[in-house]
Amino acid sequence: MNNVARPLGGVRADKVVLVHDRKPDVTQIGNWMSFNIGEVQWAPTNRWVRSALVGLNMPVPILAEDWRPAGRSLPQRKEAARSSSDTVYGRISVAGAAQWPESAAEVKAIYPTGQGRTFMAMGAPPNSLLNALGNKTRLTLIHPSDMTVERLLEMLDVFIYFPGLKTPTLPEAAIATAMASGKIVVLPEHLAPHFGPGAIYSEPTAALETVDALLADKEALENQSREAKRHAAFQFPEAIQRERVQSLLGREKLGKPYRRRPRKKQALFIPSNGVGMGHVTRQLAIARRLDSELEPIFATLAKATSVIEAFGCHSEYIPSQGDTGAHKADWDAWFRFELETLLDRYDPDTVVFDGNTPTPGLIHAVLSGRRRSLVWVRRGMVGATRSPFMGNARFMDLVIEPGEIAAERDAGETALRRNEVLVVDPITLLDPEDLLPRASAAEALGIAPNKPAALLHLGAGANRDVVALTEEIIRQLRNIPDLQIIVAEWENSRHRMPRWEGVKLVKGFPLSRYFNAFDFSVGAAGYNSFHEAMAFGLPTVFVANRHPSMDDQGARAAFAQDNSAGFDLPEDQFFHLRSLGELLLKPETQEFVRAQCRQLYRGNGAGTAAAKIVELAGRR
Repeated sequence: MNNVARPLGGVRADKVVLVHDRKPDVTQIGNWMSFNIGEVQWAPTNRWVRSALVGLNMPVPILAEDWRPAGRSLPQRKEAARSSSDTVYGRISVAGAAQWPESAAEVKAIYPTGQGRTFMAMGAPPNSLLNALGNKTRLTLIHPSDMTVERLLEMLDVFIYFPGLKTPTLPEAAIATAMASGKIVVLPEHLAPHFGPGAIYSEPTAALETVDALLADKEALENQSREAKRHAAFQFPEAIQRERVQSLLGREKLGKPYRRRPRKKQALFIPSNGVGMGHVTRQLAIARRLDSELEPIFATLAKATSVIEAFGCHSEYIPSQGDTGAHKADWDAWFRFELETLLDRYDPDTVVFDGNTPTPGLIHAVLSGRRRSLVWVRRGMVGATRSPFMGNARFMDLVIEPGEIAAERDAGETALRRNEVLVVDPITLLDPEDLLPRASAAEALGIAPNKPAALLHLGAGANRDVVALTEEIIRQLRNIPDLQIIVAEWENSRHRMPRWEGVKLVKGFPLSRYFNAFDFSVGAAGYNSFHEAMAFGLPTVFVANRHPSMDDQGARAAFAQDNSAGFDLPEDQFFHLRSLGELLLKPETQEFVRAQCRQLYRGNGAGTAAAKIVELAGRR
């Protein structure tokens, strides 16, 4: 309120209604009076605020009817969007001691933590109470600048609110919205006359027991949800706000409601900056299969704007934390600012993030603005390095896991969290019919189509010496007569490949379009390269990158070998390459391996992922 009058200097109105939802602060009265844009009236939201306004004894008319908030039903979160099987309890209020019980013992008795319960709160208790509660309460505090009230309410199963004895401000709008959305609302008994039968009323120490009994009875739970909606529609109808304005201005002065011109919906894709091009590739695979009514735009953390724009998508570049060299917290605050700027500029209906680290900057940038869907495309088969941001799945509207052909070997952190994801078939940028035939692919690469050819593609080389590995592989393969050796340079590689005599270097995206030009390949077992080899039947000797920060490439390579769809070759056994290469040049071997790949291939999940994102964008 302190600066609200300043930008209204050129505004004039017939009437000005100040809606008060809390006890007024007398220091703000000067600001209220400085509006000077029309006749001012005060509208309290309840009888407690009305009493406080009357007590000011100011010469300002107070409307006869309390302007109680409207309750609007919020989107229902699907089970796939839940980060755990916990029941999510929460409360929303202004901050301050008056909103909370006085002691930590009372808070722990009233508000649930642990034992299958998660507790989230907007409106922090005083620091003295926080310190007394300690760090083991599983209390998640949400700052109002980091998330809208509506988004927090969407996440809750139970809205539970027990303030202190003297409460100057009630979270009426939040309670009305929770009831209208069919949430279980638990309040102290003295508020029953004010909120009516749509909520459950209890003594503070009996609240949890009351809720547990209700949650254990599915029929009673559904009945309570229906009752909450029914009574909210009666007590907090949406139409009441328009009727109030009509009564103030007169119906003849109220024009037709303004309707925005329909615009094309947009999805903002945010690929993380990984070791290779995996995040960008998966997002392009989904983006190119979107419905024509949803336009993809990109804000890439990887240096891949030219690749993205080559696929017809507009792309903005935001340097990643690794590329800036900034401290993680400093970079994330800056990232939030840059992302909020892009959200304001493009106003997308959906944000789709692909990466391992959905940081607070990402979450808060999206959830603090107008309602838009947030999707996390989260690859499985994670390695030994644990992500501190895995729990942020609870803030997502949808978590999509690109399927793994070797899923049965997945022993990582995400394998234990499949309850929160939608698993689709493995995602590849291209489909088998998109590949060039051998003669055309060979011509495009500048190699002979009638001579044997091998592709070497070990990845970008951010955490292993790809140049030394490639050099040793070339030395071994040179022992195979007439073999054409082609080395792929990654688009975002940090190292330039040297020039080897008799070896051709190629650089392009997507390289898989030319797979039919090769008899076999020697490559990494990253998500995209592995599933492209399986999908397109390219016999491959996998040299897995087993760095702890990587996904479990070793498990993929071992799975391919155990299913006769490829070979798993450790880096210290390259002396086997000549015999493996000669074996893979035999037509009967190639056909057998290709047949095994076809048996493992389940189709491309990019279309399913795209359809789900379009569905979310349509429900905003």
